[in-house]
Amino acid sequence: MEGNILTEIRNSEKIAEDIIERTKRERESMIHKAKINSSKLFGAKEEEIKKTQEKKLIDFREKSKLITEEKIGEGRKTAKQVKTKSEKNVSKAVDFVIKKFEKLI
Repeated sequence: MEGNILTEIRNSEKIAEDIIERTKRERESMIHKAKINSSKLFGAKEEEIKKTQEKKLIDFREKSKLITEEKIGEGRKTAKQVKTKSEKNVSKAVDFVIKKFEKLI
């Protein structure tokens, strides 16, 4: 009887040790899977952030180009207006110089 009880205790201890060992393996497996999943998620988020930053940079460059073209257009328009105005004033200036020169003579 005592032998049976000791055998049952040893069997129970063996079963408990097997359960503990299996639980440890499962725990390690779960931790490993969690690390892999978090690494994948982190990589995906990094890629998403990179794409977002690239899009913002492209948008900024396009906006900058449009503003530059607008400013150049305004400058050309102003230059054209100044040229037109100066061409109108050339004849007036010539008349003025001729009159001043005639007064000196």
